[in-house]
Amino acid sequence: MKRAVVANGRRVEYTLIQSSRQNVLFQALPEAGLRVYAPKYLRLRDVDDMVRQRADQLLDMQRQSEARLEADRRAHPVTDGSPILIEGKRCVLRLRQGSRRTGKLVGDEYHLTLPCPDSDADVRAAIRATLSTVALKRIRERLDYYGPRIGRAPGRVAIREQKSRWGSCSRKGNLNFNWKLIMAPPQALDYVVVHELCHLHEFNHSPRFWALVAAQLPDYAVWKKWLKAHGEDLYL
Repeated sequence: MKRAVVANGRRVEYTLIQSSRQNVLFQALPEAGLRVYAPKYLRLRDVDDMVRQRADQLLDMQRQSEARLEADRRAHPVTDGSPILIEGKRCVLRLRQGSRRTGKLVGDEYHLTLPCPDSDADVRAAIRATLSTVALKRIRERLDYYGPRIGRAPGRVAIREQKSRWGSCSRKGNLNFNWKLIMAPPQALDYVVVHELCHLHEFNHSPRFWALVAAQLPDYAVWKKWLKAHGEDLYL
């Protein structure tokens, strides 16, 4: 759940994750922003107050997280021969110069063509753009597969650069998916597709909702846990 508070004139945005836990945990993740893990029994305004009271500390955590990510990128630029994950498999990036930006998987190599293959920023942007296209194609295939089984068809389907969510469903039936799912194993992508399709039946996370998910993917919990454990590894 996305939340935001204002503290000392500054807006602090965070993602709230509620569970059966007994304590509150604050976390700053690269590209994912601030996360707050809190017990279900806490009122939203109480969580907001905690974030507001810790605004300086949390914003500093976020700045440090972003600085570490930037330092890591400078220390490990994406170049020809760099490893890249595609559908859970480790591939080798091969860079080529050309006027058009294209990407193609050839065996265990990902051939990426772009105008300026010597620019780390341009290479990262080209990977995001080309893999987003692959992700949309794969996700549409899985929506076509699971949609009739679940009995719901989505409205608009889009690929996003989401920082802390793998997918989302609007009340209008539009679905958004994180492009980085194409880096995950196919079973993890299937879990997110089924998860969002089931929201077209149940716009909640009730036992009925999870029963719908389990009817399609009996081992969904395995891939739900996998994304939680390994999702931070799916980044550029």
